Amino acid sequence: MTHPGTNKDPALFFADLEQQAGSYPVRSVKITARDRSLLGLFLMDDDAEATEVEAALTELAGSFNGKGTAAESNFDPTACTMPSPDQLKKILRAELDRVQLTRLPCSLILLATGNNDEKTAAISDAIKECLHHVDILVRRSEHEFAVILPGTNLGKAILRAKTIRTAILASNADPRLGIALCYANDRFSPGDLLAQAEAELARTKLPDAEPICHVSGIRAEDACQVSVEERAQLFGFLVKDTN
Repeated sequence: MTHPGTNKDPALFFADLEQQAGSYPVRSVKITARDRSLLGLFLMDDDAEATEVEAALTELAGSFNGKGTAAESNFDPTACTMPSPDQLKKILRAELDRVQLTRLPCSLILLATGNNDEKTAAISDAIKECLHHVDILVRRSEHEFAVILPGTNLGKAILRAKTIRTAILASNADPRLGIALCYANDRFSPGDLLAQAEAELARTKLPDAEPICHVSGIRAEDACQVSVEERAQLFGFLVKDTN
């Protein structure tokens, strides 16, 4: 690509760049701020894998917060080894940064399986079978897991929780699940999001409580400040959801 010039208004610069991108085998997505002002243009190879884009967005979000290197911010959700409990907040921090970058929500499910030691491996495998390629599973303790769902709104998080619960019931366990969400207009720390999910999980253990509890979805999901078309593109490569 030719350089559009350094003396242009940023909007003109990116408009020129976007036009030139149309002549190359790349996809472009506009990234906008909460006031809809243009922040930049995200260019990617047209054949880029979703996991590659996922890693790039995580690293980019981390760089804007002065946080370390790619080794610290990149997490490979396809890796066989499950992250340890002490990695959970670091992973959540990267995902919350991405919420601000992409304007897409992120859901967190905390899952308690009950005291069923003999079925722990089977339960873990059952959860993994329900996850999409960008979802992240973290084991918090012997009988509790965290599931991070990037780009997933409340409705889809509830559907995923139901799917996970059905799969675990086959292992003769009685799972309880608490769901919390972060939208782009929230300013949550990892601890804030965890506290919300823990409160919802605690509610599932009350007498006559539902096995799945979640933070109210009254908070509008219009926190996404990208256009409908841009949202579809971003959501498409972050989460391939068939529900």
